[in-house]
Amino acid sequence: MKNKGSNAPAAAGVAVITCGALLLLLLAAPASPLLAQSQVAAPESPLFTTFNPPPFDFNDAFYTANGIDVPELDTPGAARFGFFRQTGPPAGPGQVNWVVDNTGTDPDRKNVRILATTGGYIDDGTGAPTQFISIMAFLLNQNFFTGVANARGIQMADIVSNFEAYAALKQVDSHGVFAGTPCGSMGDGTTPCFPVTSVATPALRQDWRFATNRNPVDGTAPFGYFCDDILGMWIITYFWYVDTGFGPGQTPLCHQMLAALGNKNGLTLDGSPIIKTADELNFLEGSVVGSNPIPGFLGTNPPSPPCTAEGQEDTGGADNGAVWLICPALPDPRNGAIALDAFLDQVHKPNGFPLDPAFTANFLCLQIFGAYCSELLPSQQSAISQAMGAR
Repeated sequence: MKNKGSNAPAAAGVAVITCGALLLLLLAAPASPLLAQSQVAAPESPLFTTFNPPPFDFNDAFYTANGIDVPELDTPGAARFGFFRQTGPPAGPGQVNWVVDNTGTDPDRKNVRILATTGGYIDDGTGAPTQFISIMAFLLNQNFFTGVANARGIQMADIVSNFEAYAALKQVDSHGVFAGTPCGSMGDGTTPCFPVTSVATPALRQDWRFATNRNPVDGTAPFGYFCDDILGMWIITYFWYVDTGFGPGQTPLCHQMLAALGNKNGLTLDGSPIIKTADELNFLEGSVVGSNPIPGFLGTNPPSPPCTAEGQEDTGGADNGAVWLICPALPDPRNGAIALDAFLDQVHKPNGFPLDPAFTANFLCLQIFGAYCSELLPSQQSAISQAMGAR
């Protein structure tokens, strides 16, 4: 599904600091080693004015009013922050994914502040690494919805179906064997198949893509993500390379197109190209898009047979994986929304380096200076680059 919009951040005025001071600040800031602590207030950077709050989970009354079954949400399978997953992925050694923080003032939120901040590409056609979200819970089947409409008479299940979070699960196993189809209801029944029971970061071959830009104004959706999807929910669209795209049956055309796209976007942990935009995915699936998104290829004819495919899990829960997510995107991640004790959840290479360092850079720019890297002064950008090199 392709949808386009805009997400141009406003300029932010931030102070200039020396590289040495920045590094001292990074070293002094708690990297969430908070296992024995509770009621932890969000530490703020002294380099900008904080006015955007960090993310907190919603309270039970708000979930109930918006058609979510709280007892289902509080089960181990849903793994709701505040009850489960305080440690473990995405948190690393000495980190926690959430803390108890009683300083929040939003009456619709509870006292669980989220530190794990997941990065994703925006689905506006640019593929920019500017989206940051909080994966609070996994919804495994339709029993999580009560059928109760919200205050406007709309059911959350009808709203969330318009907003897709694109998950790219690993397709190459530890023995180097490629699986061109998912296991379960999305697959074609052949083997080998790749598992679809977890969307935790260690199971991903590349970072997420989120369709936060969809809205009724430009006709991309009947609802707007930030105004109607008030729980920040997503339906997960899984996408993968088929056998004719990357497997033993790869066609010459898919081989050429994937090589060109890989040179443009870089490669996933599987060695396949990173897909950042809707046009790239749709075109490789065999759909005609506005213009050919593959570098060096003219015309509008997509590959046939296709190189990729996509699908969604069985809503009845037969696939035993996440069908939907509760993971609100930060409406504006600048000026305090990413606190100093938050950490970035992103895909890493086996050597520990990030697969896409642009997420790391934007996260640090927002965390330290309160603005995207593109909004900073050259001296500030240089300090961030040096801080990344020191990590």
